Amino acid sequence: MILTTARLLLRPQQAEDAQALFDILGDADAMRFWNRPPLTRLAVAQGLIAEQLAAQAAGLCRYWTLLEEGRVVGSIDLSLIENRSAELGFLLRRDRWGQGLASEAARAVAAFGLGAMELARLAAAVHAENRGARRVLEKTGFRLVEIRPARQADGRSVTAAFYLMTRD
Repeated sequence: MILTTARLLLRPQQAEDAQALFDILGDADAMRFWNRPPLTRLAVAQGLIAEQLAAQAAGLCRYWTLLEEGRVVGSIDLSLIENRSAELGFLLRRDRWGQGLASEAARAVAAFGLGAMELARLAAAVHAENRGARRVLEKTGFRLVEIRPARQADGRSVTAAFYLMTRD
């Protein structure tokens, strides 16, 4: 499903997006609040996208690549789709931060998830210190549920902010 906003085209992720997404996933500043270190090899990004495409084919998630004037500027997804619920995630190229693009994309994906996909709720979890991501979620209509310690995939404990948006 292709989604459009005033400035963005959100199209399903493709294997050919690997280099553009690697440029973001390899940026230490862009990855500082993620649960994985910056990628150092394109092959890792290619493998990650292959896994995401397989999960998407199985109906477990939806991944979109964000294009602004034909150039890849980020990625957004609905993952862990089950029981009419999903988790929203997003990543934007650092030179596009602070311009409202993430909020624009998040609003489109949230509307699609709660509308056409008939999900009842969307959740999101971010590092509590990630003010930019928190602002995106709040501008999109998510409400803060709690702030608490959470364990990342690499075993580290961080303080996370948990957000929720429901259909009603």
